Amino acid sequence: MAELSDIKSRIAAMSRLSLKMWQETHSAFIEHDLQILSGVLEQEVKLNDLEKELTIELIELGRATKVKTDKSKALIYADVVADLELIGDYCKDMLERIQIKIEEKLLFSDDAVKEYEELYRKTESSLKEITEALDKDKPGLVKEVIKGEGHIDKMVDECRRRHNQRLLDGICSPLACNMFLNMLDFTAAVYYHAKKIARGLLKIK
Repeated sequence: MAELSDIKSRIAAMSRLSLKMWQETHSAFIEHDLQILSGVLEQEVKLNDLEKELTIELIELGRATKVKTDKSKALIYADVVADLELIGDYCKDMLERIQIKIEEKLLFSDDAVKEYEELYRKTESSLKEITEALDKDKPGLVKEVIKGEGHIDKMVDECRRRHNQRLLDGICSPLACNMFLNMLDFTAAVYYHAKKIARGLLKIK
């Protein structure tokens, strides 16, 4: 049976992979690069494999140990693994939209790109913080993620409002508008899973 220390090390590696996927998904979006897209999809397969392996090992560990705190840790880390895998799923969803965006030559306005960049950076910062906490095995390093948890909803709502206005003003096409709103929703979902991971890690004693 795998030791918890070994499992935590591999969860940290899984977090690094999800962060890399997030960053490269963004690069594919900004650079209109289908080659980057295919590479991220390969990473998503690896992330899925890690999720399956680690979940099985954590369940086995939780069942085998008689120490209550260790059982609790196993369950928390199993949730972390599930959330990291879901972040990978959202990256894949975004990549499907990005591929359409590239193939259909859809363009977002400069204002839309600027708004999305702010949302992307906030989410990237949260993922970096979680990855650092897992790398260093210091769960308390995620406190900053929790501090800004209410702000993301306001950001998304404001981005939606402004983008819908651009649609009414004829600045963007309906298809491009729908694509942009999808990107906002998926990015917000990634942030929410990052926040959920942070909350779980802060419960570790």
